[in-house]
Amino acid sequence: MNKIIALMFVLVFGTAYSAHAKEVQVKGYTKKDGTKVEGYTRTVKDKAEPDTVEVKGYTRKDGTKVAGYTRKKAK
Repeated sequence: MNKIIALMFVLVFGTAYSAHAKEVQVKGYTKKDGTKVEGYTRTVKDKAEPDTVEVKGYTRKDGTKVAGYTRKKAK
């Protein structure tokens, strides 16, 4: 009985997670330094709120790194 409940739990939440994410194929490329990166598949979350913007992480001129984050759109 407990195994059946656990299996149902996994199926329900696994399906719910996959409904909010999709896979994107990234082509292989070569970096400026000559390093080759092979193609791969990555998961992208669907945007839940249309009034938000995702900001990618970046490095400032002084070398400090800023992590990516989500913010509300300016009105």
